Amino acid sequence: MLRSLMTLTAAALLAALPLARPAAAGDLKAAPSAAMSAAANAFARDLYGRLSDGDGNVFFSAYSVHAALLLGREGARGETREQMDKVLRLGGIEPGAGYLALRTALRAPEVTDYTAKPRAKVPAYLLEVANAMWGQHGYAFEQPYLDRLAKVYGAPLERIDFGDGPAARKRINDWVAQHTHDKIKDIVPEGMPHPLTRMALANAIYLKAPWADPFLVRGTKEGDFTGVDGTKSKAKLMNRMGGYPYAEVGDTQILELPYRGRRLSMIVYLPKTHDGLGAVEKQLRRGDLDVARTSRLVDVKLPKWKFTSTFDLTPVLPAMGMPLAFDPLKADFSGLTKTEKTHIGLVLHKAFVAVDEAGTEAAAATVMMWKGGEARPQEPRAFHADRPFLFEIRHTTTGAILFAGRVTRP
Repeated sequence: MLRSLMTLTAAALLAALPLARPAAAGDLKAAPSAAMSAAANAFARDLYGRLSDGDGNVFFSAYSVHAALLLGREGARGETREQMDKVLRLGGIEPGAGYLALRTALRAPEVTDYTAKPRAKVPAYLLEVANAMWGQHGYAFEQPYLDRLAKVYGAPLERIDFGDGPAARKRINDWVAQHTHDKIKDIVPEGMPHPLTRMALANAIYLKAPWADPFLVRGTKEGDFTGVDGTKSKAKLMNRMGGYPYAEVGDTQILELPYRGRRLSMIVYLPKTHDGLGAVEKQLRRGDLDVARTSRLVDVKLPKWKFTSTFDLTPVLPAMGMPLAFDPLKADFSGLTKTEKTHIGLVLHKAFVAVDEAGTEAAAATVMMWKGGEARPQEPRAFHADRPFLFEIRHTTTGAILFAGRVTRP
């Protein structure tokens, strides 16, 4: 009988199907962190292209989805692994070394907190990433796979009884909520996991980062925000005049808003017209907007926003080029277990973001289940985000995209 396994991460959910239901290559010459960052970023742009249909707000963490898939990929063999490597854009990168190197590079630097008495050194931002693995009581997993997940990815095996669905669901959801500071709740819906689920993997990511130059609360004013269709609505627009890295590419304005410590930044891509978002999305996917930015005086207007996005990635990942991993008859996860054939059945992704005068808070989860400074110009440049725009939260040293999305309705 076929069985499935289940994998969770804080940005996406991959869950088991019923039994009846049936990358650009990395630069190996680059440092492992840079190579893995490039691979994850290429995956992020591909994934955004699949998630951006429609006209609503979008937010996700491709970093979390990528990390979750790495956990499952470690147990894949043969053509199944080849397909996953291509989608993950590994291109020969040793994933464990790349994952660890990037995790190390993402650590927050220490900065001086001048508000503390006495002054103290504190992390510039809070960035937490965690992995977990749950396996069915008595189910046999390959020991090299268990050792690899525990030692490289920090996900030692925890035994669980998937036959008791409500208890298993609570354990997984509690773990995700804990590791996302209660921003991602109930990622596993009622009725799941299936009693025949044999394993679950999870990745969670949480970020709380203050701006390097906060917006003043008293500067926030209500103003018009023009949607893609020209409809106007009211939004709370933050205001600040300051020196920021800035560039223009055709009809797109690009603004970099650094967070404290300047190791993380939000990059905002703003079309010059309210209906220009589609063209900007195409430019971003092609890499046309990855240009150098020059520090200059900018008059910034940016809306406050807060929302949660949820996606079913089940049809997305096979269409991106890894159908074998979802095929109950052809999937090869023999590096994970040789007890039964297993396959990925369902993938969901959930992410939360809140942006205000102080900074940004963001979280995401992914779950997979197998069942069975320069001189300022005299005149400031106006950057008024009172119309739809795209944004990415990136690590400035490696360029890694941790979160990405668009705002069409603040």
